[in-house]
Order: sequence, then C-alpha cells, then structure tokens
Amino acid sequence: MSMTGKPDHTLVLSGDAGIKSAQDVAASLRQALADHERIGIDTQTLTAADLTTVQTLLAARAKAAASGKALALLAPIGEPLQRVLSAAGLLAAADAAFWAASSDQHTGTEA
Repeated sequence: MSMTGKPDHTLVLSGDAGIKSAQDVAASLRQALADHERIGIDTQTLTAADLTTVQTLLAARAKAAASGKALALLAPIGEPLQRVLSAAGLLAAADAAFWAASSDQHTGTEA
C-alpha cells in the first residue's frame, strides 16, 4: 500500500529495532495504529535491524490494511533496515513497493 501526502502521525523507530526490542517496536506500532489513520514510519535513526524488524513491520502493515488504515515507510529508509532488506532479497520481492519509500512520501519527523 502506498501512502501519498503527509501522514497524520510519524512514528520514529530509533536505536536497535531487532529481536531484543521486538516487543517494544510492536507495541509502538500497535499504539500508532490504534490512535491514527495514516502512519509514516521513520527509520533513519535505526542503529540495528534484523528479520524480526521486517516481520514486525509486515505484521503492522497487514493490521493497518485490515483496519482500513495506511502505514508506509518514509524516505529514506535507515541503513540498517536497508541492509537487511537487501540481504533477504526483499527489495525485489512482491512487497518491494512497501520497502521502497517513494519520492512522493513525506520525509521528516513531525507528527
């Protein structure tokens, strides 16, 4: 799902978003989805990401879609997440449009 224009809320994922922080990341995403219709996820300040991060983001995207809400990554995607996506071959997979933050998306961190 592509989100155009400015999101209602920007969720900043920072620091380690890997398996050690998976519950915190998932809780932040659940709260954002409960409180907002259009969420942009800023990953620029991530210091670590792994496949758990990818799974958590995909689950949040599915929940958003099932709830009639929009969830999108903001450009540019943080380097740690970019590395995981590239290594896993997800940038060329069916979900590539979700991972490839489009140029028409809002960038920045204001909510």
